[in-house]
Amino acid sequence: MDEERHESVTHWLHQLAGTDESVAQQQLWNRYFARLAALARTRLTGAPQRDADEEDVVLSVFDSFFRAARAGRFPALRDRTGLWPLLVKITARKAINQVKRQQAKKRTASAETAVPDLGQLVGEEPTPQFAAEVAEEVDRLLGLLDDQLRTVAVLKLEGFTNAEIAERFGIVERSIARKLARIRMLWDAGEGTDDV
Repeated sequence: MDEERHESVTHWLHQLAGTDESVAQQQLWNRYFARLAALARTRLTGAPQRDADEEDVVLSVFDSFFRAARAGRFPALRDRTGLWPLLVKITARKAINQVKRQQAKKRTASAETAVPDLGQLVGEEPTPQFAAEVAEEVDRLLGLLDDQLRTVAVLKLEGFTNAEIAERFGIVERSIARKLARIRMLWDAGEGTDDV
């Protein structure tokens, strides 16, 4: 059990401010790099010729995340249920900024070239393809759970505290913590089934 804890995202998040910071950073990089690169690629698709690609975006995401974590900017970030949405949001913003920089560069390089409106290319809201990929990943993960665990996971993703979820189920808070640990275990086991 102690070995499992040292391999968990929660453990690595706690280590970001500790002496094992570089180990924690490497583990989080290994776990999330490919998935974030795939999401960044969807945001950059259709953009004008790029000097940077999805890997550059993800490098910037992790750099920003690790700096902010070191500075204590995420005091409420405790586990994977908060980490993944945060990384997705940072990735989307970094990809949008990359496209904006390329758009500006292209405008200054040639005033004669017709440049599509950035609002049409990418908006503040996710593209349908990006939103579909995120929704598909959430559906896949929720599909690994039975009805009760799925309900607990959805409530947690919606921001309910363990105490609030326990109250809804009429059970003690510790039972919810055990259910969340079970969800994480099932999701960890299910992550190998998808290349995203």
